[in-house]
Amino acid sequence: YVNPEGPNGNPDPMAAAVDIRETFRRMAMNDVETAALIVGGHTFGKTHGAGPADLVGPEPEAAPLEQMGLGWKSSYGTGTGKDAITTGIEVVWTNTPTKWDNSFLEILYGYEWELTKSPAGAWQYTAKDGAGAGTIPDPFGGPGRSPTMLATDLSLRVDPIYERITRRWLEHPEELADEFAKAWY
Repeated sequence: YVNPEGPNGNPDPMAAAVDIRETFRRMAMNDVETAALIVGGHTFGKTHGAGPADLVGPEPEAAPLEQMGLGWKSSYGTGTGKDAITTGIEVVWTNTPTKWDNSFLEILYGYEWELTKSPAGAWQYTAKDGAGAGTIPDPFGGPGRSPTMLATDLSLRVDPIYERITRRWLEHPEELADEFAKAWY
């Protein structure tokens, strides 16, 4: 497991890069495969941090028998949709979260980032000085959001090895698509 806020909740992207590399190497993945899976996975969707993570119940295996197999029970609002929480981080990575494209890398490299807190109080990064405000769609029809990233996302930009790999894909997105397909399967 890699903590998306950074090692032990320390939002340091360089320290997170060490964690990422170590964790993925345990699964026999090299740096290219690791970066491809992160970039490809974060091309889609969002995290779920509408409320405090302590309102999420135990993992399914530790839940009472009648709740096993139903996912994590949440006591925040309805517990689903706009009220869904897992880590407490609230990030929508791209302006096209349901489409395969290169926008994750364009956004990662297109902004400078500042450390902020999610609505639940978790560490995440937001585009500095309000840059890009309103450009990220709200999945529930609200006003547009600002670009946001995880500490672990910024690892792909600040770690020299991951940076070399991902910057190449920024310029050659077809290579990312090929590497993602190989790493995924």
